[in-house]
Amino acid sequence: MALRSELADIKKLDSSATTYFNKMKVLADTLTSIGRPLSDEEFAGFVIKGLDAEYDNLAEAVHNAKPAMPPHKLYSRLLFTEQRVEA
Repeated sequence: MALRSELADIKKLDSSATTYFNKMKVLADTLTSIGRPLSDEEFAGFVIKGLDAEYDNLAEAVHNAKPAMPPHKLYSRLLFTEQRVEA
């Protein structure tokens, strides 16, 4: 599906964590609205895939989270990690 491909292709690069996460969330919400929702694990995987090596600690925490980290918690962790990276 094209929306899933778009999710897989988005990279954070120089955008803020908020801008990046919101792009991802809009696409995920669109999938939900057409009856193809992502699980928390799938959504987190797409978000982590678009991050660079500075976010490896977050990626590890997300991959080890059981049950899968829900989007609101992932967003909080992403903001915290961004602050640490930019400090």
